[in-house]
Amino acid sequence: MFAVPQRKAAARTEVKVYLYHEQGEYIDIAPVMRSVSATAPARPAIEALLKGPTAAERQKGFGPLVSASEFRIGSLSIRGGTARVNFISKRSWAGWPGDVAPVRFKTAVELTLKQFPSVWRVIVSLNGDPKFYDERG
Repeated sequence: MFAVPQRKAAARTEVKVYLYHEQGEYIDIAPVMRSVSATAPARPAIEALLKGPTAAERQKGFGPLVSASEFRIGSLSIRGGTARVNFISKRSWAGWPGDVAPVRFKTAVELTLKQFPSVWRVIVSLNGDPKFYDERG
């Protein structure tokens, strides 16, 4: 008989993912915890942000970030302390509904990525545009 090699379970880590919450800490957003790959946690953390809350989190008052389900990660890199993430919108996306939605989305992405020790600065772009909303707002 041959022994079947056992695969080790991939190492996991708990990360914060910031979602909409009326009683949030930052512009109506607050963290929830997600278990992601410990090897490269940034991408799955942002993917969890785009996916939104679980049913249990919805019962606790968490909701998805406006428009997040309309986006996918086009690129994500971390170099020299700077994380650059470019989101690609679906063709059906109609734009931001209001002034606070893009600020809330950008802040949630920044907080989610800045929890990692290798990230000090975050540059968020949408369809290649880093000024996808009016920053004076």
